[in-house]
Amino acid sequence: MDPLLTLVVATSIGLLFFTAARHKMNSGRRFEAQLAAYRLLPESMLRPVAKALPWLELTVAVALLVPVTRIPAALVAIALLVMYATAMAVNIKRGRSEIDCGCGDQPQSLSRWLLLRNAVLAVATAALIAPVAERALGVADILFMVILTATLSLAYVMCEQLTRNFSGLSKS
Repeated sequence: MDPLLTLVVATSIGLLFFTAARHKMNSGRRFEAQLAAYRLLPESMLRPVAKALPWLELTVAVALLVPVTRIPAALVAIALLVMYATAMAVNIKRGRSEIDCGCGDQPQSLSRWLLLRNAVLAVATAALIAPVAERALGVADILFMVILTATLSLAYVMCEQLTRNFSGLSKS
């Protein structure tokens, strides 16, 4: 895979995990309540998991940016995305789609769209496992990386807002 594409994916997914970790760290009690709403963990595990998960996400975010730790970080990121999707799917199957997914600062109900989102993110993250071609990156490459990462981040935020809007409309 081209090193520019690797950087764009690693930076984009890293930014996503950084944002998720920041949200969980800034709203620890709220995140613990969101985690409890899934009804998948014993109560004794809620606080330790709610405290550890943001640190794991933050570690993944940073490790994705370092070439030597990128592949292990990508594997952990994929596992987290699949775990989150599984927790959502279990609750959707239980008929509990009204709970807040815990994905960010704004409440968002569980939906099949979130499952699809996590699947797309997991596949994109899996691309980081591919061998990276040897090629020096120039200033234009770095500029393109910044622009493309910003564009992908904006597209992600817009998709999240559309999902929230759609979710709100379907409840009306």
